[in-house]
Amino acid sequence: TGLVWSGPIAHMWYGLLFGKLTVQIKDPIVSLVTQIILDALIFSPVTVSGYFAVRSVLEGSGFAGVKDKLKTRLVSSVLGAWKFWPAANVINFSMVPIPFRVLYLNVLSIFWSGYLTHVNSKKIATSPEA
Repeated sequence: TGLVWSGPIAHMWYGLLFGKLTVQIKDPIVSLVTQIILDALIFSPVTVSGYFAVRSVLEGSGFAGVKDKLKTRLVSSVLGAWKFWPAANVINFSMVPIPFRVLYLNVLSIFWSGYLTHVNSKKIATSPEA
């Protein structure tokens, strides 16, 4: 999903996050906290939803598969993102030099992708619809 979803959406998001959304904030702590909150509340749900949508399409389950995966996996995956990415982003946004931020995120994304792949492949029992 990296080439068709994660890469392009991350490129656009971080350009927006560090540009129009927070560039005017002068206090570095306020800027960092704002970036972390916006990333968690906006980017995490969007990117996780996109991951499951792209995976469903690539797996051949179509719109029904997208709907099922979002219904059964989205909330737990976004909660997982909120446990993983804020701490990682505090380090990235405040300590990692700009030329190495993408590399840092890509290394961490290996582990995050492993987690999402695990969640995606789990058999989740759903109640039969009436």
